[in-house]
Amino acid sequence: MSETAEPKIGLALSGGGARAIAFHLGCLRALHRLGLLDRVVVLSTVSGGSVVGAYFHAQVNAKGDFASFEANIRALLARGLARPMCRKLFSVLGIKVAVAFAMIGIVALGVTLIKMLMKVARWIIPRALATHFERFEIRSPLHRFASRTTLLEAVLNDELFKEASLNDLPSQPHLVINATELRTGSAFRFGTKESGSWRWGKLHRNDASVAHAVAASAAYPLFLPAFDETLTFEKDGALNASRIILTDGGIYDNLGLGCLWPDRSPDVSFNVIPVDTIICCSAGYGLRQEPPSQFLFARMLSVFSAVFDRAQNAAIHRLHEAQRTSQIKRFIFPYLGQRDRQLPNPPADLIRREEAHAYPTDFNAMPDEWIDRLSLRGEQLTLCLARAYLPDLIRERAATNAH
Repeated sequence: MSETAEPKIGLALSGGGARAIAFHLGCLRALHRLGLLDRVVVLSTVSGGSVVGAYFHAQVNAKGDFASFEANIRALLARGLARPMCRKLFSVLGIKVAVAFAMIGIVALGVTLIKMLMKVARWIIPRALATHFERFEIRSPLHRFASRTTLLEAVLNDELFKEASLNDLPSQPHLVINATELRTGSAFRFGTKESGSWRWGKLHRNDASVAHAVAASAAYPLFLPAFDETLTFEKDGALNASRIILTDGGIYDNLGLGCLWPDRSPDVSFNVIPVDTIICCSAGYGLRQEPPSQFLFARMLSVFSAVFDRAQNAAIHRLHEAQRTSQIKRFIFPYLGQRDRQLPNPPADLIRREEAHAYPTDFNAMPDEWIDRLSLRGEQLTLCLARAYLPDLIRERAATNAH
């Protein structure tokens, strides 16, 4: 790379609940120290990474105030998101959530009974009439207009985003908040440039609240219901209203690399921003060895984890291939589950993998010792890898040379 060429850095922050928020806080601290954050052209975030990444974009990229950003994120981790969500249950919004749950449950029960009666009827009525009935597909007409995920959105709005919409955020660097659309099994990306899905099209109005986009990205389906909403899309020159189901972005792409791949076409995809350098920060566990699973729920979790791990391994392999074939110039992969013996020039006070990688995926209050441990490991890994593999890009800040 010539000395005058400015790198185009794509930064991806993975999912992983509060563990990811703390780990990415340390990664961002290291990148800030090395002067690399100023050179990021696109920030792609998922789930817990969306919480810290979107707030970083709103606080630091808009106001240049990293110290306040870090203090507020540490305070958020110490409070957690789960308890404020529970308090919201005892509010008007909580009543709305309860009413929605009751209505959806009653209607779903009614639909189930009708389907059962129709199955029985097929054995009784003439075949020609039964074939006529089979043409009808009975579904609940109600959207889930409020849920626990709505509570999460409200808490994020109160704690971090203060009613800001995507249009209120800085246009540079581009911010992409990744969710998953369940009806089509495709990526749905909220962005400061544009929002939408290649299956449905581009959102006609890109005015979603930041809290809504982040809550959709972080709606871990085991605990948080998906958003069920009808939005207006532009596709092939026409406007269409479509019902979509949005859930955790980690279901489709937990590393947030999807919008950074060099072979994406703006004719098909949205938020296509060329990059030549990728920094992918992952709060994943690493190699797993779980207890034997004898019952259905535990067994299905293990199955999901195996599929999930395989998808992430394929993405990491694709990173190496993109560099090998010169589609990108370089990348680094700060990884919570990194094997420490493979680190180039680790510091003497390195937070070891065994000390930090096992924190659960949740949004409960985090003890200060865990905040320190996870964030410091993120910082140390990022410093080691950036100094080893991105030395020509570093503009280290003299005021923060000492940790």
